[in-house]
Amino acid sequence: MTPRKFFCALCLLLLVAACAATPESTSRLDIEGAHRPEPGRTISGQPTPAELVAAERAGVRHVVNARDIGEFEAWDEAELVAALGMEYHRVPIGSPGDLNRAAVEDFDRILAEIGDDPALLHCASGNRIGALYALRAAWIQGRDAESAIEIGKAHGLTSLERPVRRKLGRN
Repeated sequence: MTPRKFFCALCLLLLVAACAATPESTSRLDIEGAHRPEPGRTISGQPTPAELVAAERAGVRHVVNARDIGEFEAWDEAELVAALGMEYHRVPIGSPGDLNRAAVEDFDRILAEIGDDPALLHCASGNRIGALYALRAAWIQGRDAESAIEIGKAHGLTSLERPVRRKLGRN
């Protein structure tokens, strides 16, 4: 069996399990290392296929991936998310240089599209999601640098804090 066929078979099994279960509250969504900085938003590292099924069961309607193109290829996340009936969004961030106004504007557009729908936002650790939230707070919402950094930290900002501060200093 090829890896692609194995993945498709796995997807079908996961879909059957997801469809047979009753939807749960997003407050019950259990993804290792995830946190919920605000209602309807779960920030995490890379979810597993089983965690994506759990997210769908918990009512998540959108998945936002901030990992760079080609960074993660163990399985096709976009395909699984679509198969589960959720919307897949991507803002590829591979380095601090990718944290630019265009990426932040894309992120803001995605958040506007999502609205109040429950969403899972991730990268490898949540750090890039936090950086996007911080820069969005400053560049789009007009927050001062310290408030923007605190918003970023609440949403997962860690090791990218220094590059984000440099970008905010040039604002």
